[in-house]
Amino acid sequence: MERPPFCRDPHIDEQEARGLLSFARPLSLAPRESLWRAGDRPDLLVRVEQGLLRARVVLEDGREYIKEFYWEGDEFLDFHHQLSGQPARCSVEALEPCRLLVFPLASLRGHRLWPAWYQHLVAVQLRIKEEKELLLLTGTPQARYQHFLSHFPDLDARLPDHQVAAYLGITPISLSRIRKRLAGR
Repeated sequence: MERPPFCRDPHIDEQEARGLLSFARPLSLAPRESLWRAGDRPDLLVRVEQGLLRARVVLEDGREYIKEFYWEGDEFLDFHHQLSGQPARCSVEALEPCRLLVFPLASLRGHRLWPAWYQHLVAVQLRIKEEKELLLLTGTPQARYQHFLSHFPDLDARLPDHQVAAYLGITPISLSRIRKRLAGR
């Protein structure tokens, strides 16, 4: 699956890339530390240099759903907040020690490369969301897990079972059964 390119875009030369990096500030997060919480108004673009994060929603009854994982090379922002002006609906939390580059969007919006960079981020996000939506609507739990394994093979080993299950929209027990079925083949 295509990941955002940051300054590896062939249309951005080294000097322009350094100019974009001048807006960034480094940020380290420890496991379980939040980058932002549901209800915040994050006005940031985040690039993951090292580590693994999750965007999650916890319902009032305690059930957790994981909207997305972010790892090395990923760039993300809270599109819901940016497009609607409403507070974030998901919390973003480190699962591993993380080194991030954080870009204030107010600084980037005036840069001549921002429109193309933002358009690319939106296009990548839309492709990812379209694929996941169709899979959630039409795929069996086993098909969802097999898709996860084929598209994100390294993540399965980095994540506990309950988080993989929460991302796939299934229970950990269902995930365990699926894994046993697949191992028996």
